[in-house]
Amino acid sequence: MKIIDIHRYLSDEASAEEKRELERWLEISEENRRVFESFRKIYNVELGYRYHFDKETALAKFRKVMEEDSHSLKSIPFNKYDKPKKRSAGIWLKVAAILIAVIGISIYVVTSTDVTSDDRVVEAVSGTLISTEPGEQKSFRLSDGSRIKLNADSEIYISHGYGKESRSVVLTGEAFFEISSVENLNFEVITSTARVEILGTKFGVRAWKDRDESIIAVQSGKVSVRSIDEEIEDSIVLNPGEYSRVELGMPPTAAQSADIDQYIGWTNQLFVFNETPLKDVLRQLELYFNVQIEIEDSSSIEDPVTARYRNESLNEILEYTSITHGVNFKVKPGTKE
Repeated sequence: MKIIDIHRYLSDEASAEEKRELERWLEISEENRRVFESFRKIYNVELGYRYHFDKETALAKFRKVMEEDSHSLKSIPFNKYDKPKKRSAGIWLKVAAILIAVIGISIYVVTSTDVTSDDRVVEAVSGTLISTEPGEQKSFRLSDGSRIKLNADSEIYISHGYGKESRSVVLTGEAFFEISSVENLNFEVITSTARVEILGTKFGVRAWKDRDESIIAVQSGKVSVRSIDEEIEDSIVLNPGEYSRVELGMPPTAAQSADIDQYIGWTNQLFVFNETPLKDVLRQLELYFNVQIEIEDSSSIEDPVTARYRNESLNEILEYTSITHGVNFKVKPGTKE
């Protein structure tokens, strides 16, 4: 049985006769079934949520990997995830090694980040700064009943006298907000590039430290967004399921409808990538798992990634990204003690 025949079967391109032929081949031996299962696990991964990717792009890359590695054998070395390279044996052995040998970073990587209890109530009488380290999240309540979940490597300053004359916070990093409505007292999030104002809603804001941009995604309610630059008067209103991007010195982009889980999924141990540049994928993984990820081929750093993971380990995510996108990764411990 040829690799291309297995691929045609998995991609539903095979004819009825080709399907019957492959199914007869599977009945011949346990080894044949094991080979097929190795390919199936890569092509159609089921881990809580189905692994999704851009069909045309990923299919082309999958075919390329299959063709290049039809005579390859390679195991995964400690702390490293490699794209396939030509060697001298069947690809199914390498695939099996990738799927089974999950040893690379499990010594210091957990499958979810540390999250503190949300029972804490923050009283910002004199102003309060709350921060998180890589691999850490914090959830807390404000005096008005609003809830905030702060993502890894982020900080939020709650203004002096919060809840009396104003409800203002300053964010660096990423956070998810569930804001209680208070009559005549709007809630405001300030980042390095944007001002976000609401009455009562659920929304996420991403304003990474080294990026001159903010992304605001709304889960429910309505949010008003404008530039931090007072000379830029343009503003927009975001409805549920919409997001906008605000770059430094620019007005907010027009509201865009999308799967906003790509911006707020982290609150539920969910990673959603939708044509997301690989560099942003790695950034999110580094923050969440408290690791440093190096990519050997920097020319791939802008490649789009489309995938969905829930509760997968870093090992699993990197293995499948390495295979489907043909890139090499090296993983090192992060900065958190």
